[in-house]
Amino acid sequence: MARIIRRLSIDRRSFLRGSGAAIALPFLESMVPALTTPGAANHPTRCAFIFAPNGKRMEHWTPKTKGSGFEWTPSRRALAPVKDQVLVLSGLTIDGGRAQGDGPGDHARAAASFLTCAHPRKTGGSDIHAGKSIDQVIAEAIGQETAIASLELGMDGGRRAGTCDSGYSCAYSNTIAWKSPTTPIAKETRAGELFRRLFGDPDDLRNEAARQRRLEERKSILDFILDDAKSLRTKLPGVDRAKLDEYLDAVRALERRIDDDQAPRTVEGAERLLARGGDRRDRMQRMFDLIALAFQADLVRTVTFMLGNAGSNVSHRFLGVSEGHHDTSHHGKATKKLDDLSKIDAFHVGELARFLEGLQSIDDGGKSLLERSMILYGSGLGDGNGHHHHDLPILLCGGGNGKLRSGRHIVYPKDTPMADLYLSMLDKLGLETKSFADSRGRLSEI
Repeated sequence: MARIIRRLSIDRRSFLRGSGAAIALPFLESMVPALTTPGAANHPTRCAFIFAPNGKRMEHWTPKTKGSGFEWTPSRRALAPVKDQVLVLSGLTIDGGRAQGDGPGDHARAAASFLTCAHPRKTGGSDIHAGKSIDQVIAEAIGQETAIASLELGMDGGRRAGTCDSGYSCAYSNTIAWKSPTTPIAKETRAGELFRRLFGDPDDLRNEAARQRRLEERKSILDFILDDAKSLRTKLPGVDRAKLDEYLDAVRALERRIDDDQAPRTVEGAERLLARGGDRRDRMQRMFDLIALAFQADLVRTVTFMLGNAGSNVSHRFLGVSEGHHDTSHHGKATKKLDDLSKIDAFHVGELARFLEGLQSIDDGGKSLLERSMILYGSGLGDGNGHHHHDLPILLCGGGNGKLRSGRHIVYPKDTPMADLYLSMLDKLGLETKSFADSRGRLSEI
């Protein structure tokens, strides 16, 4: 007698809905067809591209040894808990960031070329021209499979008109995502707006009065989907119920932090927050946490995140750094400035490590979300003091859905194009193409 297999079938794109809310579900085993083993299910790869401005203190960044036994330098020490999921890549160059006869403007070129590997046209007018960025190549190929094709995020705003660096349009300095060579994509810098984009009902996003009323009444967005959530929960097996509860708890916790942020503060409270770096640190963490939730719910599969605009001179006094970031990066080999630059480098990597550990803690059908991801972190400058566009500080983190051989330091020959890495990442995504920008080949070692 044939055995009848029954399993609740849930579409991967299902949402919990209510008035003003639409919350996508995380991966649940109930989404796997009954005759399919969980490990055989088709799980997507998520990609994030994280840009840090002003280069690094390279002698504190680059390991002295190659292979899997490399040492953890001060700037990267926070990544030790996820070391098996990190590739340190040395020797990569973005030739498009170099002057090529255009004179100063290295910071603008560093950002504009970071994901395009193209040399931006030097102009302060509307005739900007760079290249199509790798994230948008990915979004164009697979963006239709998710609710959001791509996310472009940043810590700092900034205008796109006028000049910001030696005759270069501000669009070059404040953007790393380019839909086409002439179309930079504006980034979202407000965690609250991003939260509403991810979890608000698209038909209700413009209802500002309703949002303000919800804030005043201290209502959670989850309050509006409770009936749908309770109905689904009764149908789920125990493991999926626990996973759903954990996910919704994470959404609520992050929502509470964002709502608290939008509440009025006393002068004393604001001063205490700034003194401990709470504003910048907390904002950065919220953006990273929102990326993780968006990946978990498979709302989007490619994200860019600028930790600062090109040439950013933002203050890091909460780290004990007296000058702005850009001024500090022009250290002139002065010990105090070098030490301060190391503090900023370690701060950025520490927040990256927190993000990666969060992804590692999330199950995505038998593997962690980190194992299912490719997270690129780096800068378009190596040594910021010298405005070098070679030997860039690049990390490729995650398992790439089993396609990456992580946990190593790989040193490439001088002036190996960064575009070779992007071409190789496209291969890992199953998006094989002949070339990308100035690529010369694949990086088979990764």
